[in-house]
Amino acid sequence: MAISSSRHDSSTGLPDALLAAAAGTVAGLLGPLAALAPRGLPVWAILFTVIALAGLARRRALGRMARSLPAVAVVGAFLLLALLSTVWSPSGRDGVTVLEIAYIALGALAGGAWVSQMPGVEARRLAGLFLAGFLAGVAVFGVEALLDFPLHRWWNAIPDEELIHLIHSNVPKRTAALLCLLVWPAALVVDRAGHRAAALLVPVAYALVCLPLTSRSAILGIAVGIATFALACWSARRARQALGTIVAFAFVAVVPVALFLDRVLNLEGADWLFHSARHRIEIWGLAANRALQTPLLGQGIDSSRALTPQGEVSRFVEIGDSLLPLHPHNAFLQVWLELGGAGAALALGATLMLLAGTGRMAERDQPFALALFATALAMGSTAYGIWQAWWMAGFLAAGLVLRLAARVPADER
Repeated sequence: MAISSSRHDSSTGLPDALLAAAAGTVAGLLGPLAALAPRGLPVWAILFTVIALAGLARRRALGRMARSLPAVAVVGAFLLLALLSTVWSPSGRDGVTVLEIAYIALGALAGGAWVSQMPGVEARRLAGLFLAGFLAGVAVFGVEALLDFPLHRWWNAIPDEELIHLIHSNVPKRTAALLCLLVWPAALVVDRAGHRAAALLVPVAYALVCLPLTSRSAILGIAVGIATFALACWSARRARQALGTIVAFAFVAVVPVALFLDRVLNLEGADWLFHSARHRIEIWGLAANRALQTPLLGQGIDSSRALTPQGEVSRFVEIGDSLLPLHPHNAFLQVWLELGGAGAALALGATLMLLAGTGRMAERDQPFALALFATALAMGSTAYGIWQAWWMAGFLAAGLVLRLAARVPADER
């Protein structure tokens, strides 16, 4: 049976009903999963990819993935370099990391192609389910944080005396960061329903939720996102140019800048900076110094977690068997450290292609896309290891749902 690809027509039939049910379940569960089990997002990404491939096959539209050939070529070259670097990487899980990057890339390719040809009626249904799940996730996370995470403590049998460690751990920080990404597609869904004022309140309200939390990266991310949204509402072109300049500068200059902050300004010893920022600057300095030893091809994929110390001393923690605490807490620096200038050039190309893609969206949608890009950029520069599967899956999920929201027929009220 031929399936219409119109923005306003939906498909019928048993296989399509099964796909619709599976897609609706995955869309609705994204928010609660981010709130309660953020490390489960790789499973979400795999399920979404399978559904997308099945949907494309059902509509005989697998060929749509070929439309992204330039991006596929750049990402493919990056994956090939990462695979080759397993030969010299000291990490014991370098191959697994390449596999994780690969299935996230496949999810972006298949998911983007599937969503781009989705009928408007189906896009509206899935976007509505996502929005409901997102709001439920924010509500659950808010209640959990307010009541000192009773569900998490019960599920993991955490005693009361360890509560203070839980509050300052990565448990609430992961959720805060993921919801910080998802807030922009949620706002676009509201805007597509004809409620621009309410759409603007979504990120602002979430920013207020972030203020009492311990995740400074999430606070930074939502603040940068809101500022970028405001700039893009004035001129999306100028906002895109500014972001492109920042990305290019970051990839080109991250190593000397990290060494400048550490060695010249000595910010790791600046008492006016909070502790985690000073420690992060020290980590950046250590990573940049090691990146200079292998500037062309890097130390190997995932090597950040397995670099052997060479007599380095830390002001903040004792350096044990590994030079860094798993990763440099900066995506640009991690690419340079692990894959050198070659990897940085490929990653820069892929990132600029992604940014350029926002210019092909409807003008009204572009501020939301650029705000998401800026939020991801800010948190990726300060927070988690860029190859952590749940973190990559979070970027993937936010991008795909934003693309989905842009497919919803706009209500011009």
